Amino acid sequence: MRIGDREIGLNHDPFVIAEIGVNYDNDLALAEELIKAAVRAGADVAKFQTYTPSKIVAINSPKYWEDDRPGETQYEFFQRSNKFYHEETKILAELCEKHGIPFMSTPFDLESVDFLDSLGVPAFKVASADITNYPLLKKIAKTGKPVILSTGAATIGEIQDATRIIEEAGNSNIVLLHCILAYPTPPEHANLRMISNLRKLFPQYEVGWSDHVIPNDSVVVPTVAVAMGATVIEKHFTIDRSRKGNDHFHSVDEVLMRRLVENVRIARQSLGQYLKQPVEVEAPARANARRSIAAKRDIKQGEVLNEENLTLLRPGTGIHPMFLEQLYGLCAKRDIKALHLLEWKDILE
Repeated sequence: MRIGDREIGLNHDPFVIAEIGVNYDNDLALAEELIKAAVRAGADVAKFQTYTPSKIVAINSPKYWEDDRPGETQYEFFQRSNKFYHEETKILAELCEKHGIPFMSTPFDLESVDFLDSLGVPAFKVASADITNYPLLKKIAKTGKPVILSTGAATIGEIQDATRIIEEAGNSNIVLLHCILAYPTPPEHANLRMISNLRKLFPQYEVGWSDHVIPNDSVVVPTVAVAMGATVIEKHFTIDRSRKGNDHFHSVDEVLMRRLVENVRIARQSLGQYLKQPVEVEAPARANARRSIAAKRDIKQGEVLNEENLTLLRPGTGIHPMFLEQLYGLCAKRDIKALHLLEWKDILE
């Protein structure tokens, strides 16, 4: 499948989503800095979120994530944290176009789907929390654009239901993102082997990883995710990991995003082919690092070949070692110098 002009699949570099989300803190100048940083770091797309608080959460809904305001409700958080209203979202899209990176945003209501579609997003991301929001899934599916579906906290049955609804709406361009819906996700709870499980259960779709793990300096978790078969990587992105808020601390900054992009590309390239067999770059070693039957010492014409005068030496271009014991008891047809490889013409039948 394709997202914009990028091929998605095991034979292509992982598609990296810089999830800016709420991390521009209502500051469009900061949003532009984040977009430029995402470009410099090599991300494939800059992603935001589009919602209206009254269309996403009830007044007294408790939060399910860690941040610096533990008594705050989800409604209060969405009211204060970021606007993400349509006029602002349009500016974000224009800033992405200005700096040469595709713009995406996660819609959290039906009206936002139409609005984002009008802005030309290359694909739609569905948050884990909306995997059972069937009207939203249908609306997104009917745009005909690829659907990136996060599966945090979902059962296999719920994933099957969601993909069926998307397919029945005429859209089979689906990426399933393995995700643990915990902010942050401790590394021991990442369960990256679920990526392989999703690939086995849903071979018709691409599978990726939406990462909420606090990154270490090597950004190792997304790299392992690619090794497990992820072809799309989504990671929260910030200008400064020390900023206050619910997402900055488990995000990557520009330095770590660049490292992430480099690492996942190396990981994909290093996976190579599935079938175990010699590969082209091994040809010189296969010829010159292996051994052949050789003279351990000088061997005179007519001398019987045995363990005392035969050995195995590099390179592997002479008589194969598998014939060593079959030569015992035969005689040398000519004089053979020590440390020289034997040839079949040197041996009397």
